[in-house]
Amino acid sequence: MNGNTAIFYDIENLLKGYNSSKNYISSISLKAIFDEIQKIPEVGRIIVQKAYANWSDPRLSIMKREINELGIDPIQIFGFSHYQKKNAADIQIAVDAIDLAYVRNSIDIFVIVSGDGGFSAVAKKLHEYAKYVVGCGYKSSTNQIFESVCDYFIGIDEPEDLEEHQSEIGKNLKITNPIVLRMSESIQRLSSQDRNEMIQQSKHILNWFTQDGETAKELAKLGIHLSVIKEAFKYGIEDFNSAKIGLSKFVHFLQLICNETNLKVVTSSKCETKIAFKNNNIKDFETLPYLDPDFLHSSENYQSILATGNPRIKLINSQDFLKIVSVISSLDDQKQSLDSLLEYINHLYADIESENINMCLSSLININIFEMSEQFLILKPEYVDSQMIINRFKEAVYAKLASFWEADLKPEVVEKIISDLLGDRPQKD
Repeated sequence: MNGNTAIFYDIENLLKGYNSSKNYISSISLKAIFDEIQKIPEVGRIIVQKAYANWSDPRLSIMKREINELGIDPIQIFGFSHYQKKNAADIQIAVDAIDLAYVRNSIDIFVIVSGDGGFSAVAKKLHEYAKYVVGCGYKSSTNQIFESVCDYFIGIDEPEDLEEHQSEIGKNLKITNPIVLRMSESIQRLSSQDRNEMIQQSKHILNWFTQDGETAKELAKLGIHLSVIKEAFKYGIEDFNSAKIGLSKFVHFLQLICNETNLKVVTSSKCETKIAFKNNNIKDFETLPYLDPDFLHSSENYQSILATGNPRIKLINSQDFLKIVSVISSLDDQKQSLDSLLEYINHLYADIESENINMCLSSLININIFEMSEQFLILKPEYVDSQMIINRFKEAVYAKLASFWEADLKPEVVEKIISDLLGDRPQKD
């Protein structure tokens, strides 16, 4: 290898969206990532560095010093949308990486700083050009397929993990936002973990925001950013986590709690989320729908719970799932590289979208039907029958949801999810 290297930073992935607080953003060190990349023996002279983000967001200004020091070219990305399945940065990185591989033969090492599973296909394409692919992403959330496809992978800690650790070892709660400091003088912290009490305390916190003179003005004029609200809840409820209420996403929690109040949740095309007074229009923001208590035990919420945390289980449509399971169980050679398995399924079923294949295989890896050996997947002997794979999948779905909900689990909702996944196929134990 010539040692010539290109690095592509997916800043949106590092931020985990654009709802991150300034504290979170300031904890992200591109220099630390750069140093880890330079430790790889194959990496020599770095001649291309690009960082993709909506750099017009003022909160990202704290990253510009490192951008300049490291000689990174900031690439402005437009078109972020709350409803887009694929963000514009991912697409631009994919285009630029493949283009660079084609026109610059001297660049033989490509580093993608992201944990997004969509880059699995990019890594595979780069391999076709005989390029060495390095991935770098958060240990707790990187897509396992992308990690497996890479020739080398660097796992990094999330900034939030460090903050949580610090809060656990600290005896005093650290409050930095002046609004929350002011609120702490009026609201007593709840230590109970009872769900109903936490909901009542949540409404009490939101009511304080509407009654306080300064915050009421902000709610009416510009709205109050999600990060401020989240810090308020972390103060107001000990060990607060919206999952304890039954919602894996904090924004869903707010959509539920704001129902039957004079507040609403709004979002912008830049994925900024705020709360505001119901009757006030915030420029460039649109209102998210309220959620009622029935949403807690809806199929949509259960699937959201499955898709977050460990093991991550993402569901696809019934026909695609059953086709993929059938292929896996009928392989003549049970030891397959991930690339070859993806290509084989694509060849057999061109009608299945690559994203669905990636999600399904990732879920099957996460529920341990394979043994991992270097870059090879080895189907465990007990899963050579498709029904055994299906049974294991059902078992994993039940186990994760039961662990989340405990006694409050609604088995009929789980059965509906399983039924939808398997279509009209009769279920066997």
